[in-house]
This record gives sequence, structure tokens and C-alpha cells, in this order.
Amino acid sequence: MRVLATVGIAVLIPLALASPSAAKPDEVDESTLVPALSGSFVPWACHLTSSGPVCKGERHLHGDWTLDDEPGCDVPVYNRRTEDRYQTRYYGLDNLEYHRRFRTNDVDEYSTSSTGPGGVSIRTNVRWTEEFTVPGDDSTLSYVADGVHWKIQGATGAPVYMVVGRMVTPYGGDTTFTGHVTQDGVTTRYVDAAFDDFFDEDWFFSTICELAIAEG
Repeated sequence: MRVLATVGIAVLIPLALASPSAAKPDEVDESTLVPALSGSFVPWACHLTSSGPVCKGERHLHGDWTLDDEPGCDVPVYNRRTEDRYQTRYYGLDNLEYHRRFRTNDVDEYSTSSTGPGGVSIRTNVRWTEEFTVPGDDSTLSYVADGVHWKIQGATGAPVYMVVGRMVTPYGGDTTFTGHVTQDGVTTRYVDAAFDDFFDEDWFFSTICELAIAEG
């Protein structure tokens, strides 16, 4: 009987260890996180830290050439977008998110041909953070972004436009920019400038059209 009891215990131990109810100490129930994890960054890799869950995801998009009316060119212009983005989310012990970090490398190409190649490209390479004014409520975000926000360059030649620096958008406030803007070979320094002070939307899109038509 003692031998049988010993054998029985030996059998039960591995069964208990393998039981689904024996959750790992750092396992995260993603369904309890607020806000929910973005479906466009799957799969997510989450682990539990002393301050709460931390989740990392990536998104890699490589689009096809599609007709794009946004630039408002005199002729049809086609766009192809490529995104490589990396995101880290930080949640408290109550599973409410309070901080996000992003890293992005995006490219928009424009061409007068529906199959490319691109006559002009817009590149964005930035790191930015998002802070929650109210944890768990992503309608209360503040943003800080650093890096190359826009670089416009034709298929040949040097960049004609580059915005490099820091953009800050507080919750409920307006975006300001500190950094350098190079436009048509002239570089201007800005400090806490309003968005409209350094960004000319009409010039931006007309330049895309000119280069797409000339080189695309």
C-alpha cells in the first residue's frame, strides 16, 4: 500500500504542474487591459512587471499603388504607403494604461503611373510618447514626437523640404514645434512655434504634385 501511495503521489505532481489553472507569475490576461490592445499590431508580447503589464507590438504595412486625390494635383496621382511601426504600452497594476511609446519609419511615394515607380517620396522617422491625463482613457492623451517629421525628396536630387525637431501636443491644447525647417534650400529655426507658423499646407501639396509630375 505504501508503494502504491508513493506511485500515486508521483503521478499527481506532474499533472498538477501541467494544469491550466497554474498560471505563470508574469502572465498577462490581455482581455482585462484598458484600453484594449490595437488589433493592427498583433501579435502582442506582454509580460508583468512590478508596476504592471508591459506589452510590445509591431505593425508592418506595404500597400499597393492607389489613386490619391488628397494632394489635389492637376493630373491623377497614385500613392503607395509603407509603414514600419513599433509600439510599447505601459499599464498600471489596475490594468489601466498610462503611457505609450512609438517608433516609426513611414514612406509615402507618389507617381503619375498606377504602377510606379515613385517620382517623389515623403519620409517620416520619429519616436513619440503618449501620456494619459486620465489612465485608461485614450481621449485624454498628450503627445511628444522627436525626429524627422517630413522629408520630401524627388526620385533624383536633394530633399526640397525637411522638418526636424520636437512637436508637443498637450491634452486639450495646440501643437507647438521646436526645431529646424529646410524649405527650398533655406533653413529656419523655430522655438515653440504654432503649427501654422512653420507648415504651409498649400506649398506642401503643390510641391508633391510638381515633383510627381516632373519625375513620376
